[in-house]
Amino acid sequence: MLARRRCTGNAAVAHLPPVRPTMNWRDFAPQGMARWIAAGSGLAGVAGIILSQTLLSPSYEVLYGGGVSVAYCANTDGKRTCTFHYEFSIGNTGKLEQESLRIEWPLDLRHLGVGTQAADIVGSARETVQPQILTAFESGKTVYTINGLMPNTMVRFEANCLACTPGQLLAMRQTHPVIVARGTMLEGDPRVSALQRGAINALRLVGLFH
Repeated sequence: MLARRRCTGNAAVAHLPPVRPTMNWRDFAPQGMARWIAAGSGLAGVAGIILSQTLLSPSYEVLYGGGVSVAYCANTDGKRTCTFHYEFSIGNTGKLEQESLRIEWPLDLRHLGVGTQAADIVGSARETVQPQILTAFESGKTVYTINGLMPNTMVRFEANCLACTPGQLLAMRQTHPVIVARGTMLEGDPRVSALQRGAINALRLVGLFH
């Protein structure tokens, strides 16, 4: 490769291309090994959390939580209109299947167009077993029945309202669904709470946490 020259007054300054350090397999091996070790440690950590949850979790337990996450109100044509997004999740953190559980909102949610999605609480290579989700409306209430909710599986409910009244927004903020399920029922985000408890349980297994 030819070097470039640039004249500055009476002197000529040569600009050589930067010298790139060579790398052979001896240099690469430790770096590649470090990456593999880091990746393996991460996978082992997730596997440890799943194992500890399996060994130390109760037979029947669900975690649930949610609420209005985003809300905005403004005056439109002299009328107060609100927009909001609502999320609610419930997960099976026990060791056994929840054959049937019930979630009852004391509101009619038909105008919100509620969507549902099932997913793993802690990611795994297995395909998520999809539960059966049934909806019913009873005297101003919205009732969801979830059949066949397997361990390490959660269902997320999402709803949006683009033109609601302040009263409807307030009702969604204050609503507390009634959960009917087998075993222990605890309030908290299923994914966050399960990971925190799984990490603590993993430490218990190796005797580092009491």
